[in-house]
Amino acid sequence: MANWTDVFRAQLFSSIAWYKNNRFMFFSMFVWPYIMVGMIYALGTIYGDIEQYTLQMGISNPALYLFASSVVAMSSLFIVDAVAGFTLWNRWLGTLPYIILSPVKTSVILIVAGLPDSLISPVITMLGIVPAVIYYEGIIGAAKTLLVLLIIFLGMLPMLGFASLFASLLLVLKEESNILSSLSPFILLASGVFYPIEILPRILQAVSEVVPTRYVIDASKLVSTYLLPEARPLLLIIYAIAILGGVYNLLALSAIGRAERRVKKVGAI
Repeated sequence: MANWTDVFRAQLFSSIAWYKNNRFMFFSMFVWPYIMVGMIYALGTIYGDIEQYTLQMGISNPALYLFASSVVAMSSLFIVDAVAGFTLWNRWLGTLPYIILSPVKTSVILIVAGLPDSLISPVITMLGIVPAVIYYEGIIGAAKTLLVLLIIFLGMLPMLGFASLFASLLLVLKEESNILSSLSPFILLASGVFYPIEILPRILQAVSEVVPTRYVIDASKLVSTYLLPEARPLLLIIYAIAILGGVYNLLALSAIGRAERRVKKVGAI
């Protein structure tokens, strides 16, 4: 009987084969944070002041923060694409009915299938920014980068559930590409990746409280601001991520189960 480990191994093999056959994409994952940081720094220099940005964001090292937040942003988008996009691509390929009717539960497949890319993406991108981080902060910067990577892995827990909720919608709704294309900008907007949350309208500030990426960004701020981040605020962020992880994954399991039953009943795939 197949289980989640078989799904993980199969998707891991598929991901490795995809990277081997798309070497430019593999290379771009190393370069992407530098492009983002360079563009933000250039725009900030033209229209503002880096010291003012540092003050508004409440950070001490803008370079380390921008590199870390770029990795967080890219990793979050990869998780969404890996989980929700998995459903969309298989529908387009015509293989979604076989996935739904496979021996492994659909909820397990949709969540586990996104794990390999969700793990590979932040590791590759973090390795890409290590030279820049060491240049700015030495070995301490490299240690901070490792800490941010661990927080990203922890933040994957609620993000997998969050993306799986949208994957359940893709099982039953039409115009699914519009849903998926609007999800990534919303995550970036509500997370405060490159700007303080306080500048958003109050309703978006309230919505950002339930967006998992926001807490990973907050943790990145703590790591990039202090030589040794305070334990209490960092633990509060970890608790928030853990709670969101439990809530989103329970909701995702229920939503995918209902969507699967409806799809099997009406044949809407």
